Amino acid sequence: MTRLSPGHPAPDFELEDVHGRTVRLADFRGRQPVVLVFLRGFA
Repeated sequence: MTRLSPGHPAPDFELEDVHGRTVRLADFRGRQPVVLVFLRGFA
């Protein structure tokens, strides 16, 4: 994994959304900011 530096663009990646569709970061380039939230399960 490559360390990111502040002020540099994030590399493109893809994730599956809650509906099972693949979404790429590049799909949002030039649009509003992207906020990622990683939820953890609670014990």
